[in-house]
Amino acid sequence: MRVNIYSQELICEPNDTDATIAVELVAQKVEELDLTYSGVRLYLHSSERLHAVPGDDDRSAITFWLPKTPERREMFARSLEELASLVREASPENGLD
Repeated sequence: MRVNIYSQELICEPNDTDATIAVELVAQKVEELDLTYSGVRLYLHSSERLHAVPGDDDRSAITFWLPKTPERREMFARSLEELASLVREASPENGLD
């Protein structure tokens, strides 16, 4: 599966160079199995109309559900660090911010 996300879809102010992209640590408890899954979430821009009901967060997001073992979590973290390195090394493009 391939998911394409354009940088313009990331939540941040377009002209604010100090702005950050909205991310958070999330957890999902499965009561029947007595398990809790952890993940990291990257929010995407979505219409304010989706947030009309207080307490119902229906924003678009990408959630990476984390592996259980410390070794696999470290492997995933290293992959994200490598991704950040590639972002910094990529040649400038003509496009939209």
